[in-house]
Amino acid sequence: MKTNKYLVATAFLLTLIPATLLLSSCNQAPVYQPTYTAGYNQATTDNNVDNNTQDDTPSPTPSRFQTVSPTPHPDPTPEIEPRENPCFLCPSYDWIASLTLREKIGQLIMPRLPWQTTHFTPALEAWLAEYPVGGIILFADNVQSIQQVQALTAAFHEASNHPLLIATDEEGGRVSRVGRLFDDSDFPIIAAYDIGLTGDPQVAYTTGYVIAQQLITLGINMNFAPVADVWTNPANTVIGTRAFAREPYLAGLMVENIVRGLNSGGVLSTIKHFPGHGDTYEDSHYLLAFYPHDRDRFDQIEAPPFLRGIEAGTQAVMIGHLATPEFNDNQVVIMEWMPELIESGTLPATFSRFWLQHVLRDEMGFDGLIITDALEMRALSDHFTPQQIAITAFLAGADILLMPTDVPATFNALLAAFEEGIIEEERLHASLRRIYLAHQELAES
Repeated sequence: MKTNKYLVATAFLLTLIPATLLLSSCNQAPVYQPTYTAGYNQATTDNNVDNNTQDDTPSPTPSRFQTVSPTPHPDPTPEIEPRENPCFLCPSYDWIASLTLREKIGQLIMPRLPWQTTHFTPALEAWLAEYPVGGIILFADNVQSIQQVQALTAAFHEASNHPLLIATDEEGGRVSRVGRLFDDSDFPIIAAYDIGLTGDPQVAYTTGYVIAQQLITLGINMNFAPVADVWTNPANTVIGTRAFAREPYLAGLMVENIVRGLNSGGVLSTIKHFPGHGDTYEDSHYLLAFYPHDRDRFDQIEAPPFLRGIEAGTQAVMIGHLATPEFNDNQVVIMEWMPELIESGTLPATFSRFWLQHVLRDEMGFDGLIITDALEMRALSDHFTPQQIAITAFLAGADILLMPTDVPATFNALLAAFEEGIIEEERLHASLRRIYLAHQELAES
C-alpha cells in the first residue's frame, strides 16, 4: 500500500524543514514521550474545554497574526476586475475555478484569533490578505457582547475575497463560548449529560435549534458540537459530562437530534472526537490519548453515535488525537517516519488513512468535512513540526486543519507540497468540493 509518492513526500519534508527543527529523520521516527509541562495554558488553546471566563494568560500564537509583514504574490494570470461574487446556488458557478492557488490552500486552514482579539484591526486585514484562510474559530476571549461579535464576524466576511466558515465550540454545559450573551430563561441550555438524563430527544433537538439561532445572530455559521463520544470511563474528565450518556444507544439518539436541531437552525454541525475519546485516561490537550480497544468494541460502543450523527446529516466530523494500538495491522504508511510509530502503537488517528479514509469514508459512508482537532494541542505539537502535521494530516484525509501552531509555516508547507507534486490537484480539489458543498448548504438554509 506504499507508493513512491509517499517516499517523495518524506524527502520533500526533509528539504522543507531545517534539520534543527526536525523531530525525526528517515531513520528515527518521532517518539511519543508521555510528559507533562507545567504552565501550558489549556484555556487559551483548547477548543473543547471550559473557557467561559476570561484568562489573562497570553495565547501561545498571537504573534502569528500580528508580526508577519505581508508581501505581494502576483498571480501569473491577473484577475479581471470586478471579481465575480460567489454564488453557491447558481448551477453554472464554478467556485473552485474562481480561486487562486493561495486561496485554495488557505481554504484548508482555520486558525484562532490572537488572544483577547475582539475587533478587526488593520494588522488582521493585512494578515488575511497574505494568508487567505477559509475560516476562523472564536473563543470566549473574543466575545464581549452580541453587537461586538456581530461587528467582528461581519468585518471578517467583508475583508475576505470569499465566504468564511466562522466556527466556535458551543456545546452547552461547561464548554460554552457565547452562551453567556443570551437570556436562557425561556429555554435553559444544559450540559449534554443532563440532556441525556431526560431521555427526551425533543430536548436535544430544541437545544440544537436554540444554539443555532444564537450563533446565527452572531454571524457564526459552524458549531464544533455535539460530542459523540460515549463516556464509559468515569476517570475520563476531559469528556465527562460533555457526553450525552455512558452507553451508545442513548448517546446516539441525542447526537442525532442535536445535529437535526443545529442543521434546522441554519448552522453546520460537527460530531466529535472520532474514533472515540470517551474511554481514554489521557487528555489529548496535554498528551497523546490512547484508545485501548479492538474492532469489535469500536463497532459496538464508539461507532453507533457517530453513525447516527452521520445519518442525521452532520456536515463535519472532528478527528481526535488518539492512538489506537489494537489497529496497528490496519495502518497505512504515508510518510517514511511512520513505521516506528505504528509499531509502537503511537500513531495519532489524525495521521491515519485507515481511520479517516477506510473506516470513516468508505465503511461509514461519510462524505462531508473531516476536521482535525486543534493542531496546537500537545498530543501533536510536542512531537511533530507544523510542517509535518499539516502535510501528513492532509494526506491522511483531513479537509480542514484547525488551529495550527504556526499558520505561515502551515500555509507555506501545503503550498510547497502542492507545487512539488506531493499534494495532487485531485486531492486538493476533493477537499475544496466538500468545503463548497458546506457553503452551498449554508446558502440554502
